[in-house]
Amino acid sequence: MANITLIRGGAIGDFVLTLPAINSLHKAFLNNDLHLIGKPATLRLKQAQNILNQDDPRLIPLHRKGPIPQETLALFAQTERVLAYAVDSDQQLKRQLTQIVQGPVLFCDPRPFNLHQHIIDHLLSPLQTWDIPVEDSTPRITLTPRDHEYVDALPRSPQVIVHIGSSSPSKCWPESYFRILVATLRKKGWDTAILCGPIEIERGFVDDSLQPPDLRALAGLLSRASLFIGNDSGPGHIAAAVGTATLSLFGPTDPQTWAPRNKRGNVLQAPMGDIENIAPALVIETALNMLESTDNDG
Repeated sequence: MANITLIRGGAIGDFVLTLPAINSLHKAFLNNDLHLIGKPATLRLKQAQNILNQDDPRLIPLHRKGPIPQETLALFAQTERVLAYAVDSDQQLKRQLTQIVQGPVLFCDPRPFNLHQHIIDHLLSPLQTWDIPVEDSTPRITLTPRDHEYVDALPRSPQVIVHIGSSSPSKCWPESYFRILVATLRKKGWDTAILCGPIEIERGFVDDSLQPPDLRALAGLLSRASLFIGNDSGPGHIAAAVGTATLSLFGPTDPQTWAPRNKRGNVLQAPMGDIENIAPALVIETALNMLESTDNDG
């Protein structure tokens, strides 16, 4: 069957923020298979007919001059069009793809250019070229019963999940502040758990923490929580995409561009961009207000 291929590398949050564009593209071409190229562990957050690792050696010829081998041509034999979110300064990738794909090849630099525009709206902009309507600009992750197996196996599902890490140390609220936050929420009667991913595990933050085996298990876990609290990082975007209320702590990055798009989301931005300047008392007060509001709604 003919397919639509989408190329998207980057971090977890980058992919989640691209989901409105991916979902709109998929809906516009329902009669075509959806093929994704990027980091497989991240791409599995979106159900697709085919996922290809961006580091697959068969893709290397697309990034250099010269003839394209048959094994590379075979990867795109059924591709009708390509949307690539990639920095392609010399347009080498675009030239090679244009040679081997029958239909249009569209590129979008995923880096934000307009400081007053949310990154999601920037990532949606190339769809205008193909007259693809956007009915929903909110990232959404569709879960299956299997995605809840991890959380279902826990002794109990925590009401609050706190993620203490991020891709950059400058984006991380101090661990000692997070410990104060967790202890206070528990003292107030809220079942609160700390979430650790590979980066946090490498740094030794493994005590008393939840460690889902993959991102879909993480999404299932977050979907059961009343509130997610964390830095500007991928898990916060996943939490928002499964409909969980989020409290995001921002330091040097701009929430106007990068905040989770979530009607139940709240953001605290650090004065002068130094995330250590966000006082624990403010985070605790905001979290408790959000939890009480959620509890009353329930």
